[in-house]
Amino acid sequence: MWFFDDSYREVATLRDGETVVLRLVRPSDKELMRRGFAKLSPESRYTRFFTPKLSLTEDELRYLTEIDHVHHLAIGAIREHPGGEDEGLGVARFISLRDEPGTAEAAIAVLDEMQGKGLGSLLFMRLVAAARERGVERVRCEVLGSNHGMQEFLKSVSVDRTLSVESGVVRVELTLPPMTPAEPPAEVPRDSAMYKLLRMVARGAVETRAVVARMMGRPPSEPPIVHE
Repeated sequence: MWFFDDSYREVATLRDGETVVLRLVRPSDKELMRRGFAKLSPESRYTRFFTPKLSLTEDELRYLTEIDHVHHLAIGAIREHPGGEDEGLGVARFISLRDEPGTAEAAIAVLDEMQGKGLGSLLFMRLVAAARERGVERVRCEVLGSNHGMQEFLKSVSVDRTLSVESGVVRVELTLPPMTPAEPPAEVPRDSAMYKLLRMVARGAVETRAVVARMMGRPPSEPPIVHE
């Protein structure tokens, strides 16, 4: 029996006192996700999708919402409006690599207006707990070896990671930190390698085009790139 299942619903208070609801993403969330995407700034859209993307296609919406929550899991943060339309505020997801048991790729996206309130940290903690619950032990990321942000990251991390380099691309594999479903948001492990990496990806310091392509259900057509 999993803690993060269809019945999972967590009410959390952010740093500014706002209350949000966390739950698993559902097939019926397509319009919620479409509206949330429309609220992202052009800069945030490019950081996440590496193109001046204006909207999500129907195929992309299906891929992002019609998931099994075993190999592909997503936790959404919602602002509820009784009697009105709920708002999507952020999503954290992982996708397991089927040919490599125990390894997954992960991503976190939070609306611009919600950044700096602790929502990204909370989503990170719940994503790690849900991944560990499903047997995920490691998270993988691929970036260009010339990426200055990545070089800075690697200097700050001496343990719990492995590296391999091929054709100028660095593949980083990180061990998930220990995390429980009820971990207090204030206890986010900011010094953990995975948290540092996902935070850098979220703010655009590190871009992982191949990972995002797979997240969107498309084969990666180009190597990852970085904005200096």
